[in-house]
Amino acid sequence: MRCSSCEPMLDDHLEATLGRRQMRDVALHLRSCPACSALFEELRVIDALLTTTQPRGRIGSDFTAAVVSAAAAAPPHPRRRVGLWVPLLAYLSIAWTLLAVAALEAHGVAGLFERLAASGDRGLAAVEAGLWAVAPETAVAAAVVTAVLLVDLLLLAGILYGYRRLRPILSIHLARGSRS
Repeated sequence: MRCSSCEPMLDDHLEATLGRRQMRDVALHLRSCPACSALFEELRVIDALLTTTQPRGRIGSDFTAAVVSAAAAAPPHPRRRVGLWVPLLAYLSIAWTLLAVAALEAHGVAGLFERLAASGDRGLAAVEAGLWAVAPETAVAAAVVTAVLLVDLLLLAGILYGYRRLRPILSIHLARGSRS
């Protein structure tokens, strides 16, 4: 007998609910397998602990009803509120990532690296060549960054305004809905 087929039967072997042949097979396996024998001893200890514990009180017939009514009377768990900064931070990171990807695609990063490689110089000269290669697009990049920041500020103002104006209305509406 393998351990994988013996382990599920250990509890039944402990309670002696297996057939005669299965009881004998499990007993033979337990004599030859130290891992299953150790597991069986743990089950014996757990079973002994469970049978020796004295219940503190009897469970009445209305136990389920008492638990259900206590659960209904308990105050609800407070909802975990997500701060306003979480969606704003997510929006900003996604917007700036998309903006950077679009800028890199539009102006061709490969062309920038080709210009750097064509300069042939190392170190500071390569950095200078890279800055000169990017220089024509700096005005466009500055305008795009300014526009994105303005849109971000407008969205933030709209979110804050909507939150302050709509929150009381929504709380009244939700309170009416929960009573019905």
